[in-house]
Amino acid sequence: MENQRIDSTNKSKLSEFNLEEIRGWIIDRMYQIETKIDFIISDYFKPEKKGDFEKIILNSSIISIGGKMKILRNIKSFDKNIINKIGKFSSIRNAFAHLPVTESIHINVTKDEKGEFKSSEISKITSQIEVMNSSGELKMRNVKELITEFFELNKEINEYLLNYNHS
Repeated sequence: MENQRIDSTNKSKLSEFNLEEIRGWIIDRMYQIETKIDFIISDYFKPEKKGDFEKIILNSSIISIGGKMKILRNIKSFDKNIINKIGKFSSIRNAFAHLPVTESIHINVTKDEKGEFKSSEISKITSQIEVMNSSGELKMRNVKELITEFFELNKEINEYLLNYNHS
């Protein structure tokens, strides 16, 4: 039998991923969150043709995550704080999906008593990405810190969505 399946990762820690794998992991987690949001919206509206509603109307090429967040804001029982967190989550996802990661190198330079160059050493190398915040301002963010924030948001949003009951 020919196996044309793509296996899931067996890595269990984010620190085991390289940059390309992190980008894919982040995009996958956004997809998982959006799928849960689609289910909540579909369950709330109870369309006659639920499968078609989810595949066609809630298709991300028709209604973006921003549009779905607007729908959630109008469901009274849905926590508005979680919607704000979904917005941050989506912003981080967009940064990793569309923006370059740059390296910042900090070099310590030592000078002699005359003020002339004596030696230098690299003290720190940092990966950074420029992210637009909710106010529309671009800010350089440390990639590892951003991944940690995304990971924490993922846990919190997922837990809320899995336990959400609009009735």
